[in-house]
Amino acid sequence: MAYGSLFERLGGEAGQRAGWSREVAAMASVAAHLAKMLSTRAGSVQTLPDYGLPDLNDMRLSLHDSLQQARIAIERFIEAYEPRLSQVRVISLPRTHDPLRQAFAIDAMLEMDGIKRQVSFSASLDGSGQVNVNPGASHVR
Repeated sequence: MAYGSLFERLGGEAGQRAGWSREVAAMASVAAHLAKMLSTRAGSVQTLPDYGLPDLNDMRLSLHDSLQQARIAIERFIEAYEPRLSQVRVISLPRTHDPLRQAFAIDAMLEMDGIKRQVSFSASLDGSGQVNVNPGASHVR
């Protein structure tokens, strides 16, 4: 059976992962959910007013303070709405040559079959507000 969220299984996305190891499929599922979550702006889900992130490009603070607030907001948002992850830690990565692109590393614990694994994801916010999330490594703890 392919691993994925209920919506992924209903939509056929999980079936595309047939033959993948359970761990790789779980990481892909979480990465896809994180990308959708982190691309959602605060206030855009009427039934969940706290769902979504503030516009990270619109923070009127110093760069350091903006990055700190963004990091904390992302950690809290993931802890609240991605139940497969715990002990979430977000690290802002140095800016590239593109000032509209921001990158983060996301480290967390993913529990599968009663075993906690330390996992990491890389996330990048482009100028259009979309977030791309890619799974990184995982280690059994």
